[in-house]
Amino acid sequence: MKKFKKLFLTATVLLAGVSLAAALHTTNVSADAIASNDDTEQTDGPRVFVSPKWTNKVINGKTDVKNYKVFEASYGNDKTFKKGHIPGARHINTNSVESEANQWNLLSTSKIQKLLLKNGVTSKTTLIVYSTDVNAASRVAFAAFTSGVNNIKIVDGGYNGWTKGNYKVQKGVAKKVTVAKDFGDKNPENAKYEIKTPADFKKQQKEDPNVILASTRSWKEFTGKTSGYSYIKDKGEPKGAVYAKSSKTSADVAYLLNKDGTVKSAADLAPTWEKWGIKSDSNIDFYCGTGWRATTAFFITYQAGWKNVHVYDGGWFAWDKAHKKNPSKYQVQVGDPRSKDVKILK
Repeated sequence: MKKFKKLFLTATVLLAGVSLAAALHTTNVSADAIASNDDTEQTDGPRVFVSPKWTNKVINGKTDVKNYKVFEASYGNDKTFKKGHIPGARHINTNSVESEANQWNLLSTSKIQKLLLKNGVTSKTTLIVYSTDVNAASRVAFAAFTSGVNNIKIVDGGYNGWTKGNYKVQKGVAKKVTVAKDFGDKNPENAKYEIKTPADFKKQQKEDPNVILASTRSWKEFTGKTSGYSYIKDKGEPKGAVYAKSSKTSADVAYLLNKDGTVKSAADLAPTWEKWGIKSDSNIDFYCGTGWRATTAFFITYQAGWKNVHVYDGGWFAWDKAHKKNPSKYQVQVGDPRSKDVKILK
């Protein structure tokens, strides 16, 4: 009998624990369900990466976000977009925010603002961007962000996350949208997050000699084994650059992502980056070859509340061109900078 009572009491305690855990879980779900900005944990910086679940609520009018637009970002035409997209989304060719003639830097603020207005977006619009490639989404989101759209969201997990969630998919061309007339902020404060050219970086470095050039390129690119691009012949990195482990190749940011395609937190990345002097209170310019990968790293750290992060937009492509014109000013390192075998090209 005593043994039975002991078992009964143990079972009661266990059940109570399960009930308490369930109640706490339910509380979290309820809080998530009514959150106006996102349905995940609190972030130290502005929430950028949002779930497909939250995005679905927005487009179905179940949040307080009413002034919004959804962009599908990808290189080229809308052929793939027509096969299936998030309802109400508009296709944005990445070539509409950057150009090879501009060394793949972002276009001017005025040109990007015109593109946004054409698609019904103003500085007050909540802009939700997604893609099958997080870097494409981050690139278009960064273009809009630095041009004055303050409330930027990127669908975490992208289009694959959307379809895995079994949310509604729309096919065909994008529906017509009312063109916006007044963008609002003509001289956006967020422009400060973009360091456009090697010359701009040099100016920044003069003001702060401790600024960090953080390469999000692959290790083979970083150490000069490959340029990573068919249209960039030369190999190497700007002198003084450090390694922000992010990508396996020039076409991914594998180390920034979880297995399901969602982004890792800055806290997950910090231990590896800190070995290269990249810390949350550092003055950091993320860069890659031409700007895509760097923008993903930027938004991860921006969301985490890192106060002094930027994208050096010109990347290796622009630095290489500057080096050819003025090698002594724009020096290049080839090899692991921690090794005595590293070469400095002057």
